[in-house]
Amino acid sequence: MSVLRPRAVFDEYEDATFKLVMLEPSVALQDYEVVMRNQVRLRAFFKGIMNWPKADMTLAENTASLAHHQSEFEQREAFAFSVFKILSGACIGSVYVDASRSIEFDCELYFWLDEKELQLEQQLANTLCDWLQQDWGLSRVALVGREIALSDWLMDIKAQS
Repeated sequence: MSVLRPRAVFDEYEDATFKLVMLEPSVALQDYEVVMRNQVRLRAFFKGIMNWPKADMTLAENTASLAHHQSEFEQREAFAFSVFKILSGACIGSVYVDASRSIEFDCELYFWLDEKELQLEQQLANTLCDWLQQDWGLSRVALVGREIALSDWLMDIKAQS
């Protein structure tokens, strides 16, 4: 099993554009609304890793999933965040920082944004990579599904195992 070894861990981040908070049950309703609004895109993005979100996912199922993310965070196994837009206060997506399954990277970084906020993707990618490198001490970030195509990543992981 891969282990994530950050120099430091933060449960939130804020700059002029984004606020990231631990993905946990208190944000379940806001998270659920944006997830379900983007479910087709999310299933396509995560295809090959998981079949999520289900078309009929309930708020209760989403809340349970967020409790699982919180537990992983507290155990320092993986780190998931809700992304809020500072100007509106709206939940606009999620970020996932996982241990890398490749020896070439310190962590795997996945994120998604609401389809209404896609213009912020590159800014968020840059922000996250800088934050993970400078504050967490994770210098080799695999930006999966962005800089590294998911299909290529999955083939590389399979080849290394």
